[in-house]
Amino acid sequence: MGAIVESDQGILVLKRSPEKDFAPDTWEVITGRLEMGENPEKGIIREITEETDIQAELIMPVHTSFFYRGSQEYPMVFIDFWCRYLEGDVKLSWEHSEYEWVSLTDAIRNPDLKPFHNSLSRILGLKTHLPPNFSFEE
Repeated sequence: MGAIVESDQGILVLKRSPEKDFAPDTWEVITGRLEMGENPEKGIIREITEETDIQAELIMPVHTSFFYRGSQEYPMVFIDFWCRYLEGDVKLSWEHSEYEWVSLTDAIRNPDLKPFHNSLSRILGLKTHLPPNFSFEE
């Protein structure tokens, strides 16, 4: 699962820790796996809190994909959720070494974020339907 968390500051992106076994030192959105019996909506909110210590809410799922993580022994179905930042200061878990809030267009241009480009582009398209005074802050 992936969480594309947006605030008035932009999209939250995280740099994977150099200790990670898969794609160390690359930028990503918040990602994680479900626990046994957990539904995706609750699971992604849990991952957001575990990895960043912030509070967010789901807006909607924006993309589903299938891929192999490494070899064909590890098939994965991946759901990206568009989320709205609510509150808190970002405090990273061991899984990440840095974070930034970037514009949606900068996130789409970032080559590290290529696995999320479909989701980011869908959000950009959806935002054309929002009122001009729409804000992610309450």
